[in-house]
Amino acid sequence: MNVWQAVAGGGEVGETPQQAAVREAREELGLARPVPLYPLQTTASIPARFFADRGSWPAGTYVVPEHSFAIDLTDVETKTSQEHTDVQWLGWEAAVKILRFDSNRTALGELHERLLADDLPQPVE
Repeated sequence: MNVWQAVAGGGEVGETPQQAAVREAREELGLARPVPLYPLQTTASIPARFFADRGSWPAGTYVVPEHSFAIDLTDVETKTSQEHTDVQWLGWEAAVKILRFDSNRTALGELHERLLADDLPQPVE
């Protein structure tokens, strides 16, 4: 789809949003070790019609909840998966300008405010 977005992905059967976030980060960033995962307040709903595997979902699924998390990649080596064509480390203002989805910009804005206020939530694993 050639857009800039945060690492993202859906949950598998039986996974909590936190478990899905840990798995997706590990898969998409090639993480060799666990990293702190911080739950954010930002949530969104995505129309189910945008997902290729919607046909395998229960009848009556019209929207999919999106949960946002932050991870600390300080001194962590990453290797992006084939799901991505590029990666950039950007400051908050530059990243907000290129992100495609409003929900990604909202989550990044929340994280920016939390970092300025030294108010990250307790990490989960």
